[in-house]
Amino acid sequence: MMFRGAGRLAQKDTSQAPANDIAASKPAKRRRSETARDTNVGAALRSVYSQTVDEPVPNEFLDLLSKLD
Repeated sequence: MMFRGAGRLAQKDTSQAPANDIAASKPAKRRRSETARDTNVGAALRSVYSQTVDEPVPNEFLDLLSKLD
């Protein structure tokens, strides 16, 4: 059974890329503002993660876990 669009997912369409396009082979240069933004986002995510890890486990979860034993 074929699903609509399944053939397009399996095959990569390269017909739209120009023959002399070298941009696909080289990573794009990033602007300083993008790098600074990425650094800020990374720091914010690390902060939220560490706060979440430091939170105590709720008593309701501990009660459920104790019932499994």
